[in-house]
Amino acid sequence: MFALQVSGMGCGSCVSKITKAIQAVDETAKVEIDRAAGKVSVDSQQTVESICKVIQELGYSTQVNV
Repeated sequence: MFALQVSGMGCGSCVSKITKAIQAVDETAKVEIDRAAGKVSVDSQQTVESICKVIQELGYSTQVNV
């Protein structure tokens, strides 16, 4: 599991888009999003880099939380 800081999530539609995009590359991924904090937690078999790329392709910026 890893956590990302995602900039630009302003509404519920953003949350839905990000969740669907992540689950498109890993249908078993568990995604938890705290829109107010800009935090996306992902439990996936994919790499953090591949998940970041998917989110960035939607137009959001990402940063890995350590």
